[in-house]
Amino acid sequence: MAAAIAVAAGAPAFAAPPALDSVAPDFALKAVDGRNVRLSEYRGEPVVLHFWASWCGPCRESVAALDALGLSSGTAVLGVSLDGADRSAAIADSMHLRTPTLVDAQQSVARAYDVAKLPLTLLLDAEGHVRASWSGAPADLSALTPQLERLRQD
Repeated sequence: MAAAIAVAAGAPAFAAPPALDSVAPDFALKAVDGRNVRLSEYRGEPVVLHFWASWCGPCRESVAALDALGLSSGTAVLGVSLDGADRSAAIADSMHLRTPTLVDAQQSVARAYDVAKLPLTLLLDAEGHVRASWSGAPADLSALTPQLERLRQD
């Protein structure tokens, strides 16, 4: 009912979370290293997109595991931090993250993805379609890794 009221009042309603096989919404965010990163720049390769925050224990566990996966496999892993720029940079530095940490302090991208539970991890194929997702718990690497390998072979 609240969504119907928001739409009727002319305010934007939250988008539905990206469903399996749907195209993930494009976005541009600044990384903690100062680069501007657009999701669509990664078309042509699989991407692991991971929404997290410093106060979320399972998020920190996931961020470390996905960073290691990205480095060991050459997979594009984009971490979207819901913290401010300084906090995101401090966490990325303290955890020695080497995959891009993007800052969504205003949570506009999180709203576009309707992030209701953290962490949220999405596996995207080379065309940007959502092939798997994990919400509210660390991504299951035992399930993600074989799916990622299949995407690389396609």
